[in-house]
Amino acid sequence: MSIALRRSWLVAALVLASAFVTSLALGTGAVGVRALAGAMDALSLYELCFAVCAMAISSARVDLPARASAGDSARVLVDISGRAFGFGLWRRRGEIALEWEEHRVPYDRLGGVASFKRPGGYQVQMEASSLRRGQYRLRGVCVRLSDAFGLLSVERQLPAEGVMVVYPKVLPAGEWTREVERQVRACERARDGARTVPTGGLVPFRTGERRSLIHWPTSLRMGNLYARELAFDRPRPWLVVPLAEQNDVFLTEQVLSVAFSLVVHWQRQGQSVECLAPASTDGRATWRRCRTFDEVGRALASVNASANVAAVPRAELRGEWGATIWVTARACDAIARTVDSRAVTVSAVDVWAIVDAGRKGAREAAHFRSS
Repeated sequence: MSIALRRSWLVAALVLASAFVTSLALGTGAVGVRALAGAMDALSLYELCFAVCAMAISSARVDLPARASAGDSARVLVDISGRAFGFGLWRRRGEIALEWEEHRVPYDRLGGVASFKRPGGYQVQMEASSLRRGQYRLRGVCVRLSDAFGLLSVERQLPAEGVMVVYPKVLPAGEWTREVERQVRACERARDGARTVPTGGLVPFRTGERRSLIHWPTSLRMGNLYARELAFDRPRPWLVVPLAEQNDVFLTEQVLSVAFSLVVHWQRQGQSVECLAPASTDGRATWRRCRTFDEVGRALASVNASANVAAVPRAELRGEWGATIWVTARACDAIARTVDSRAVTVSAVDVWAIVDAGRKGAREAAHFRSS
């Protein structure tokens, strides 16, 4: 906690000048001098009371959102407490700035929305716009107060704690997600086509399966088609692997956004999907396997766009996956690290172009309807 008084010498000079004029007025008795002395005394008292109220601020507490998405806005609540709060200083002359570790700011702009007086201080609602992906740790709060005449400014540095996690941007689902899912289903069927070992059980026949698997005695008896259950009929999760573009922050953000959008979209549909996210452990580049929404979001939020990416471990790509989805920057990028040539590759640049074109078309249609 620290205190900084700006232009405090003006206040000291004002107090000395006020004392001199007051003593001169008492000695001469002139009406004009007395009026000047009274005005200077009132101004000096105001400045001193302002300084006392500003320096009486004792603590700050920041309520950050649990999670947010890149590109969106978020509300931040800041509680300012003090031993003495008066004169309505905050509503007119207060300003708040949040300070973050490593000087990494998670937003483009932070502005006040409203302030409410409460016992012992004020609560300020702020809006952070155009959030940036990443994990940010709050270091403190800087409170600046200035008087009505601009003579004195008090700046308080108050400690505060909090963590803001900004997940990658989630793109709207559309034809691009359906096309990726069609490719994944085809890849899944190609992988499982060679595994035709029956388990002995029977399951309802699904469209697209081989007719040779139909168990006709049971189908005729039940009135519906039944097929022999194969070893691969047990659902296996899909694996999404984002390949971040080294030394290109813009392309990396696009890749992570597309990968996160696929995970979110399929998890909402009830599909079992996991993500293999690049991570850094003890300064070493590794890969982290994530299953839940928050695990994937936090892992992708922590990806350093300027760091080198380690090779994907081959052991993570074998075995249990129904399909592997590689998210790269461009369609022409070679996937030399894949183990199975039948894996699906998604171009982040192409996906963003499709989404942007859809948004532009929607805006033009809305403008046409309103005109």
